[in-house]
Amino acid sequence: MASHVLEREFLRENFVPITVEAYHYLAEKNLISENSELIEGVIVKKMPKSPIHSALIRKLIQFFQKTILSNYTISSENPLTLNHSEPEPDLAIVDFREDFYATAHPSFAHLVIEISLSTIAFDRDKADIYASAKIPEYWIFNLQNKTLEVFQNPSNDKYQLATVLTAADSIHPLFQPEIILDLKEFL
Repeated sequence: MASHVLEREFLRENFVPITVEAYHYLAEKNLISENSELIEGVIVKKMPKSPIHSALIRKLIQFFQKTILSNYTISSENPLTLNHSEPEPDLAIVDFREDFYATAHPSFAHLVIEISLSTIAFDRDKADIYASAKIPEYWIFNLQNKTLEVFQNPSNDKYQLATVLTAADSIHPLFQPEIILDLKEFL
Protein backbone atom coordinates (compact mmCIF):
# COMPACT_ATOMS: atom_id res chain seq x y z
CA MET A 1 0.00 0.00 0.00
CA ALA A 2 1.27 3.50 -0.84
CA SER A 3 1.44 4.96 2.66
CA HIS A 4 3.47 7.92 1.40
CA VAL A 5 0.22 9.56 0.28
CA LEU A 6 -0.60 10.02 3.97
CA GLU A 7 2.27 12.49 4.15
CA ARG A 8 0.43 14.86 1.81
CA GLU A 9 -1.15 17.70 3.74
CA PHE A 10 -4.05 17.95 1.28
CA LEU A 11 -5.08 14.35 1.98
CA ARG A 12 -4.70 14.74 5.74
CA GLU A 13 -6.93 17.82 5.65
CA ASN A 14 -9.55 16.26 3.34
CA PHE A 15 -9.92 12.65 4.41
CA VAL A 16 -13.46 11.40 5.02
CA PRO A 17 -13.72 9.75 8.43
CA ILE A 18 -15.91 6.72 8.94
CA THR A 19 -18.46 6.42 11.69
CA VAL A 20 -18.42 3.93 14.51
CA GLU A 21 -21.42 2.24 12.86
CA ALA A 22 -19.56 1.91 9.52
CA TYR A 23 -16.54 0.54 11.39
CA HIS A 24 -18.75 -2.11 13.02
CA TYR A 25 -20.26 -3.00 9.63
CA LEU A 26 -16.81 -3.41 8.04
CA ALA A 27 -15.71 -5.59 10.95
CA GLU A 28 -18.84 -7.78 10.74
CA LYS A 29 -18.16 -8.32 7.02
CA ASN A 30 -14.50 -9.18 7.74
CA LEU A 31 -13.39 -6.26 5.58
CA ILE A 32 -10.93 -4.95 8.16
CA SER A 33 -8.38 -6.63 10.37
CA GLU A 34 -9.40 -7.67 13.85
CA ASN A 35 -6.09 -6.14 14.87
CA SER A 36 -7.33 -2.57 14.39
CA GLU A 37 -9.12 0.21 16.22
CA LEU A 38 -11.03 3.30 15.15
CA ILE A 39 -9.31 6.54 16.16
CA GLU A 40 -11.10 9.78 15.27
CA GLY A 41 -12.73 8.22 12.22
CA VAL A 42 -9.54 6.52 10.98
CA ILE A 43 -8.92 2.77 11.10
CA VAL A 44 -5.53 2.22 12.70
CA LYS A 45 -3.62 -1.06 12.84
CA LYS A 46 -2.69 -1.98 16.40
CA MET A 47 0.96 -2.58 17.24
CA PRO A 48 2.16 -6.01 18.35
CA LYS A 49 2.84 -6.32 22.05
CA SER A 50 6.23 -7.05 23.56
CA PRO A 51 6.56 -9.53 26.43
CA ILE A 52 7.15 -6.68 28.93
CA HIS A 53 4.00 -4.93 27.68
CA SER A 54 1.90 -8.06 28.11
CA ALA A 55 3.45 -8.83 31.50
CA LEU A 56 2.54 -5.38 32.82
CA ILE A 57 -1.04 -5.75 31.62
CA ARG A 58 -1.32 -9.08 33.46
CA LYS A 59 0.25 -7.59 36.58
CA LEU A 60 -2.17 -4.64 36.56
CA ILE A 61 -5.15 -6.95 36.01
CA GLN A 62 -4.08 -9.07 38.97
CA PHE A 63 -3.65 -5.95 41.13
CA PHE A 64 -7.06 -4.50 40.25
CA GLN A 65 -8.82 -7.88 40.61
CA LYS A 66 -7.66 -7.92 44.23
CA THR A 67 -8.49 -4.28 45.01
CA ILE A 68 -11.47 -2.88 43.12
CA LEU A 69 -15.00 -3.01 44.38
CA SER A 70 -17.54 -5.36 42.81
CA ASN A 71 -19.45 -2.52 41.11
CA TYR A 72 -16.55 -2.19 38.62
CA THR A 73 -15.27 -4.46 35.85
CA ILE A 74 -11.75 -4.69 34.44
CA SER A 75 -11.80 -4.54 30.65
CA SER A 76 -8.56 -5.48 28.92
CA GLU A 77 -7.89 -4.72 25.26
CA ASN A 78 -11.61 -4.34 24.58
CA PRO A 79 -13.35 -1.49 22.76
CA LEU A 80 -14.76 1.64 24.29
CA THR A 81 -17.27 3.37 22.00
CA LEU A 82 -16.49 7.08 22.28
CA ASN A 83 -17.70 9.82 19.92
CA HIS A 84 -15.84 9.17 16.60
CA SER A 85 -13.48 6.57 18.04
CA GLU A 86 -13.46 3.04 19.30
CA PRO A 87 -10.08 2.62 20.96
CA GLU A 88 -9.10 -0.64 22.61
CA PRO A 89 -7.06 0.45 25.63
CA ASP A 90 -4.82 -1.99 27.39
CA LEU A 91 -6.98 -1.63 30.48
CA ALA A 92 -10.16 0.19 31.37
CA ILE A 93 -12.13 0.19 34.59
CA VAL A 94 -15.81 0.30 33.63
CA ASP A 95 -19.05 0.02 35.56
CA PHE A 96 -20.19 -3.53 36.28
CA ARG A 97 -23.15 -4.72 34.22
CA GLU A 98 -24.95 -8.02 34.65
CA ASP A 99 -24.68 -8.75 30.90
CA PHE A 100 -20.98 -7.77 30.77
CA TYR A 101 -21.79 -5.39 27.87
CA ALA A 102 -23.08 -8.18 25.61
CA THR A 103 -25.24 -5.75 23.60
CA ALA A 104 -22.92 -2.74 23.31
CA HIS A 105 -19.37 -1.78 24.21
CA PRO A 106 -18.95 0.53 27.20
CA SER A 107 -19.13 4.22 26.34
CA PHE A 108 -17.54 5.36 29.59
CA ALA A 109 -14.68 4.26 31.81
CA HIS A 110 -13.56 5.50 35.20
CA LEU A 111 -9.91 4.89 34.35
CA VAL A 112 -8.17 4.09 31.06
CA ILE A 113 -4.62 2.72 31.00
CA GLU A 114 -2.24 2.35 28.06
CA ILE A 115 1.12 0.61 28.24
CA SER A 116 3.56 2.34 25.91
CA LEU A 117 6.94 1.15 24.74
CA SER A 118 7.15 2.41 21.14
CA THR A 119 3.88 4.34 20.71
CA ILE A 120 4.18 7.05 23.35
CA ALA A 121 3.33 9.98 21.03
CA PHE A 122 0.24 8.17 19.72
CA ASP A 123 -0.86 7.24 23.25
CA ARG A 124 -0.46 10.88 24.33
CA ASP A 125 -2.61 11.92 21.35
CA LYS A 126 -5.33 9.60 22.62
CA ALA A 127 -5.59 11.76 25.75
CA ASP A 128 -7.77 14.23 23.82
CA ILE A 129 -10.13 11.42 22.77
CA TYR A 130 -10.53 10.27 26.36
CA ALA A 131 -10.87 13.84 27.66
CA SER A 132 -13.59 14.65 25.12
CA ALA A 133 -15.45 11.53 26.32
CA LYS A 134 -15.16 12.82 29.91
CA ILE A 135 -13.05 9.88 31.08
CA PRO A 136 -11.97 11.20 34.52
CA GLU A 137 -8.50 9.68 34.48
CA TYR A 138 -6.06 8.37 31.85
CA TRP A 139 -2.72 6.74 32.65
CA ILE A 140 0.16 5.96 30.31
CA PHE A 141 2.82 3.60 31.60
CA ASN A 142 5.81 4.95 29.66
CA LEU A 143 8.14 1.96 29.63
CA GLN A 144 10.89 3.87 27.79
CA ASN A 145 11.25 6.43 30.58
CA LYS A 146 9.99 4.19 33.38
CA THR A 147 7.34 6.75 34.32
CA LEU A 148 3.60 6.94 34.71
CA GLU A 149 1.95 9.84 32.90
CA VAL A 150 -1.31 10.74 34.63
CA PHE A 151 -4.02 12.84 32.98
CA GLN A 152 -6.98 14.07 35.05
CA ASN A 153 -9.81 16.62 35.14
CA PRO A 154 -11.21 16.59 31.59
CA SER A 155 -12.67 19.90 30.42
CA ASN A 156 -13.12 21.40 26.94
CA ASP A 157 -11.82 18.18 25.32
CA LYS A 158 -8.49 18.41 27.17
CA TYR A 159 -7.14 17.15 30.44
CA GLN A 160 -6.48 20.08 32.74
CA LEU A 161 -3.98 18.23 34.91
CA ALA A 162 -1.00 16.20 33.67
CA THR A 163 1.52 14.70 36.08
CA VAL A 164 4.54 12.47 35.59
CA LEU A 165 5.32 9.97 38.35
CA THR A 166 8.33 7.71 38.86
CA ALA A 167 8.92 4.38 40.58
CA ALA A 168 9.50 6.30 43.83
CA ASP A 169 5.86 7.46 43.79
CA SER A 170 2.48 5.91 44.47
CA ILE A 171 -0.93 6.82 43.09
CA HIS A 172 -4.53 6.61 44.22
CA PRO A 173 -6.96 6.17 41.30
CA LEU A 174 -9.77 8.71 41.39
CA PHE A 175 -12.55 6.12 41.04
CA GLN A 176 -11.52 4.38 44.26
CA PRO A 177 -9.07 6.60 46.19
CA GLU A 178 -8.46 4.11 48.98
CA ILE A 179 -6.45 1.99 46.51
CA ILE A 180 -2.71 2.62 46.65
CA LEU A 181 -0.72 1.63 43.60
CA ASP A 182 2.96 1.57 44.59
CA LEU A 183 4.71 2.30 41.31
CA LYS A 184 7.98 0.56 42.20
CA GLU A 185 5.99 -2.66 41.72
CA PHE A 186 5.03 -1.68 38.14
CA LEU A 187 7.85 0.45 36.68
